[in-house]
Amino acid sequence: MGKHWGLRMVFDDHVETWSSAVGQQQRNERRRAGLKYFGIPTALALPFLFVHFRLQGIAQLLSGVTIFTALLFGLLVLMFNTGIAVRKDSAIFEHAHDLKLVISDLRANVTYAAVVAVCLSLLLAIAAAITSPPSTVDPVGGLSWWWTPICIWFFTHLGLTLLMILRRLRTAFNYVSR
Repeated sequence: MGKHWGLRMVFDDHVETWSSAVGQQQRNERRRAGLKYFGIPTALALPFLFVHFRLQGIAQLLSGVTIFTALLFGLLVLMFNTGIAVRKDSAIFEHAHDLKLVISDLRANVTYAAVVAVCLSLLLAIAAAITSPPSTVDPVGGLSWWWTPICIWFFTHLGLTLLMILRRLRTAFNYVSR
């Protein structure tokens, strides 16, 4: 599946941005980043396996996430155009030595964030389709409790990826403005 859609390449590109070191230092930095970007969402989602909390307002969440996903695709197009402009007019940014690398890393991170957002949108769409309305049998209604940890994991993972994107945007701005 990933081979045909390029999802493995998107993931690999994203992971490569976690460290610019080489050798053992690179492996250590990537291991720490992996624990951060996958461990923190897992740690936050894990308690919901025991609490049995039910998410409500899935349709509203779906609306927000799909709009946000579209904005990520817009940012991805902007990153593509910026990459072309930097390659074309690199003399303009002669003092921004690592700008090309930062923009390349940023493109990889935004692409990955867009994939995660699409996965979250699909997850919420399926959840919205199977959400039961409140009834006499189930006065709470809503989603089954086991969807909550999955949704929490994806929201947290996407949030951490967005924080990485913000950090890289700040770095790129600093390279251009100094």
